[in-house]
Amino acid sequence: MTTSHTSTGQSDNVPARRAPEQVPPALRRQAWLAAALLFCPWLAALFLCIPLLRLHPLAFSLLLPGLIVAIYLQLRLVSHLGTNHRFGEADRPFPTLGAANWITLLRSAAVVALAGFLPLAVLPSPALPAALIWAPGLIYLGISLADLLDGFVARRQHRQTELGQQLDIETDAAGLLVALLVAVSLDRLPALTLLVGLAYYLFLFGIWWRKQRRLPLVALQSRPYARIIAGFQMGVVAMALLPLFNPPFTSIAAVLIMTPLLVGFGRDWLVVSCRLRPDSNQRTALDHWAGLVSSRFLPLVLRPLLLLGGTLTLVQGAASLPHPFWQWAPSLCCLLAGVGWMGRSAALLLTLLLSCGLTPYGTDLPMLILFGIAATLMLTGTGPLSLWSPEEDILYRRSRNGGSPAGNGKA
Repeated sequence: MTTSHTSTGQSDNVPARRAPEQVPPALRRQAWLAAALLFCPWLAALFLCIPLLRLHPLAFSLLLPGLIVAIYLQLRLVSHLGTNHRFGEADRPFPTLGAANWITLLRSAAVVALAGFLPLAVLPSPALPAALIWAPGLIYLGISLADLLDGFVARRQHRQTELGQQLDIETDAAGLLVALLVAVSLDRLPALTLLVGLAYYLFLFGIWWRKQRRLPLVALQSRPYARIIAGFQMGVVAMALLPLFNPPFTSIAAVLIMTPLLVGFGRDWLVVSCRLRPDSNQRTALDHWAGLVSSRFLPLVLRPLLLLGGTLTLVQGAASLPHPFWQWAPSLCCLLAGVGWMGRSAALLLTLLLSCGLTPYGTDLPMLILFGIAATLMLTGTGPLSLWSPEEDILYRRSRNGGSPAGNGKA
């Protein structure tokens, strides 16, 4: 996701912004256009919810999160206009926002539009058309996928800017919180998952509080695994918003991913607040032991369980399956993940097969356990003794690039 709390320390230590009078006039005008882009989805949601507001006058309060998001993102844009330059080139600002930043702002507007579904999610209303039932998931899926596009465009145009990095971080964070609010309101995820969306803002508040008290702060370096987990989090929330996937499975996946994310926030706070002493590469003893457990010990324990338990469970239930495909496809995924041949991809495919509402497996305990093992391997990888793991190079190379000033503030 790239909503990565590891970027917080970097964005908090960017070079000083240019004075407001030095912001190019064309850039100021484009900031006004951005305001129109951000507030139009909220006004559209207000207009479309008028019939619901007549029945439930308090429904207007459910539109306030979208308005708050629009105001917040616009204020962040305006306050960072002076950083519309490449990293280390504060004396050479770009006079316009550029295509990559406009893509990020389109993502921001989509976040505001997604917040407009809160009244429909919370209040009793007539049966929704099929398009509206699918809309929240498709919107957030588009927000997540477009997260790759703005960085790609910025790199191609050689316009990787500090402003772009900040906009991207704020859009990711706001998008995750809004998507979780909608998912929880639709009973697609447990309310506990809201902690993930709030953690970023609590982290920022903690930094602000220490600054006010003039307490020491350490600039935070990017951690590749944190960005990988954040990306998985965005994917799971998008799945939860789509009616194609069953809540018992999506809830398990959300909790499994939420745990390392919150632990990562806690670890980063201890580093930033100087309570945990890292080495020169900002590695701590906690990172060392967590890495051993998650990438070495845990996969070696879970892979045989998936291979054995998955095969037995699916073979025993073969007689009740309507087509051989439903037996052989998951069995093949269990085999591939068990031996470590494209294990992450096989585990991901298995989670999709088990959680999809079109499949005949049901939600009994063995299937939930099998899903939990596959989801864990999807996060950790298959570890040592894997036959072939091309996903590791792809994920970690992209994440390492994402930790540097690249793309629209990311890779």
